[in-house]
Amino acid sequence: MPVYQYTAVDAKGRTRQGIITAESTQAARQLLRVRRLFVSTLAEAAGAGASAGAAAAAKTPLFARRVGRAELLTATQVLATLLEAGLPLDKALASLIEQMRTGRAKWVYSHILERIREGQDFSTALAAYPAVFPPTYISMVRSAEATGMLPIVLANLAEYLDRQMALARTLQAALAYPAFMFCFGLVVMALLLTYVIPEVTRIFVDLRRALPLPTVILIAVSDFFRAWWPAIFGGLAALIFGLNRLVRTPRGRAVADRLTLALPVVGTIAQNAATARLARTLGTCLNQGVTMLAALRIAGSVSGNLVFERAMERIRDEASQGGGLTEPMRASDIFPPIVIQLVSAGEQSGRLGELLVSAARMLENDVSIRIKSASALFEPIMILLLGGMVGLMVLAVLLPIFEMSSLIG
Repeated sequence: MPVYQYTAVDAKGRTRQGIITAESTQAARQLLRVRRLFVSTLAEAAGAGASAGAAAAAKTPLFARRVGRAELLTATQVLATLLEAGLPLDKALASLIEQMRTGRAKWVYSHILERIREGQDFSTALAAYPAVFPPTYISMVRSAEATGMLPIVLANLAEYLDRQMALARTLQAALAYPAFMFCFGLVVMALLLTYVIPEVTRIFVDLRRALPLPTVILIAVSDFFRAWWPAIFGGLAALIFGLNRLVRTPRGRAVADRLTLALPVVGTIAQNAATARLARTLGTCLNQGVTMLAALRIAGSVSGNLVFERAMERIRDEASQGGGLTEPMRASDIFPPIVIQLVSAGEQSGRLGELLVSAARMLENDVSIRIKSASALFEPIMILLLGGMVGLMVLAVLLPIFEMSSLIG
């Protein structure tokens, strides 16, 4: 069934834009009239029929190429609830689309509904939008379709997405304040060196007296910054841009990921966070019937660290030859001992998926605690550092004043 994009005016004269699914243009206009919307423009969003899959992928508008994880989580929760209530998949999707606001998510789910009504499987329709639905999501839905457990799997997927978002929010919240303090400190230092310090120290230079060493250094730094600030900021911007491009290359990313894991405090947090993502993904996939090799491939791709991805490739090679997970994980020397012990216990008891999810929960809690502790320690250090730098500037300004006061006295 085709999907149409419309612009209309409601009964109060407000312009409304949206997406509607209907059998024809005339039917779409009729549906909009029922909603008391007076159509200004109405156009088909993508080609229908057998070629709709390729057309939708090729004509996907820029605003619909990405859907936020929060939107995906909400849609998954609602869809799971509607399916558990007994609605068929197409009607559940139609109800979900109806309550969505116009935007990226509504566009994507409208086209998924069109594909399902054309006879495609739900997982196949999801796979047409890889920028929206991660491989974990698609693989679990495909397994659910084979077992007839789609409502339960979608509920588990919602929990999985929620835990992943909670961990990401913890990391973002911990980094937000230090990043703000660092940027604010740079702005304050730049303003002091550019405007305040030159005005205050000009009187000392005019007196032509010997100045204390801290004051001489401060004046030299201020003069250098005022003369070369475009080059300084340009160099910093070029450095950041160059590093960003470098870490996007396989070799640069590998070096950056190894350095991250080697850092004293950050390394442990990064290691546990990557292991938690990997363990939760692998455990959730196994619990929902995804094959071991497919689950290992998906888990490696979500770790967010190239060192872990390469380790998972080696583990997958061992598993494809009939080996277990415990020994190759131990040989990689990057997984915490508790995870290896739980994997060993899971392989022996047949509860690998369950124990991997438990390990992920433990590691996520540990990461949250470590982040809070590091943040509590880092914030006063940042304040002391910025305060110390400003204090040195103030001292360098006050020293000549103290000397002149002693001479006058």
